[in-house]
Parts: sequence; structure tokens; C-alpha cells
Amino acid sequence: GGHVRGQMTTMTLVPAVADIAGTVPVVAAGGIVDGRGVKAALALGASGAMLGTRFLVAEEANTHDVYRAAIVAAAGHDATYTGLFDVGWPAAPHRVLHNSTLRAWEAAGKPAPGTRPNEGETVAIRDGHAIPRYGDDTPTRDTSGALEALALYAGQGVGAVKRVEPAAAIVASLVSEAGLGAPDATGA
Repeated sequence: GGHVRGQMTTMTLVPAVADIAGTVPVVAAGGIVDGRGVKAALALGASGAMLGTRFLVAEEANTHDVYRAAIVAAAGHDATYTGLFDVGWPAAPHRVLHNSTLRAWEAAGKPAPGTRPNEGETVAIRDGHAIPRYGDDTPTRDTSGALEALALYAGQGVGAVKRVEPAAAIVASLVSEAGLGAPDATGA
């Protein structure tokens, strides 16, 4: 997904983990945005799937509309692997959508921390607290400022996320597309 600690893909990691997990449930994550991905994860041996980018655009999510719009407008190749947004989360590679902060850093030759363009500059405010450029904060509904310049985390499946809708509609679509039958609200 948008947060990347390792380099193995979901397609190779899930079966390897499922093989050693025994009866321990395995939850697949990374690049899953629709029922086809859920079905594939189950076929690979996962007990379930976790979707990050897909639920960022759910109506109920605390995602700012600027961030939602960037996700819906993105193509699959727009999720860039980097470690750029490291203030607050050092040494943690991630995928983000291209934005003004990333473009300025690339144009400057990808300088190291401490020498990056406008480093330390406040680009947004949330709850009265400054959010610095290169910080790991994302735009939530209560964030103001240059929201497009913040970390816009997104996984590789971002290009398939094309609309904002209620979480219940997303779940119903996932279940239907995966061929799992109708969601059971009773939990039975």
C-alpha cells in the first residue's frame, strides 16, 4: 500500500506467509482496491484483505476533499515510491502521489534531509499545530493550508479508484466482485 517496509509484492508475500502461518489468519494488503484483488488474495491463502487507498475516498473517512480528489484523479503510475515525507516517520519508505513538494525535491536533484527545498517551512495547520513540509501528516478534513503539498499516501492500485462513495457501498461492491455473496449485516 502507501506504506512500504519491504519490497516483496502482495502476490509473492501472501502465499509465503500463508504457508508458514498454519491456522493463524493472514490478512493481505497492498494494491488491493476491488473485489478481483480480494478474490486473488483469498486464492493466495489469505483469510481476508485490507484496503487502504480505496477506503480513503469513502464518504465517512476523515480524508480532506483535496486528498480525495487527488486519489480519484490519479493514474496507477502516479503512486511514487520514496522516503521523502520522513519528518515524524524516518527511514520508512512509502508511496505518495506526485505533488509540489515531490516535484520541487526532484527538480533540486533529490537532496538529502537538511538540504531540501523549503525544509521546515509550515505548509498546513491542524488543531493549531504546524505541519512542516516533508512531514508525514496527511490532509484531514480539519487541516488548512497548502494541502496539496502534504504527503498524499496512495498504493499502486490508486488508478482503479475512480469515485467517492459510502463505505457500505464499497464493501458491497467488494463482496459482489469477489463472488462472496451478499454482505450479512448480522455477522452470521
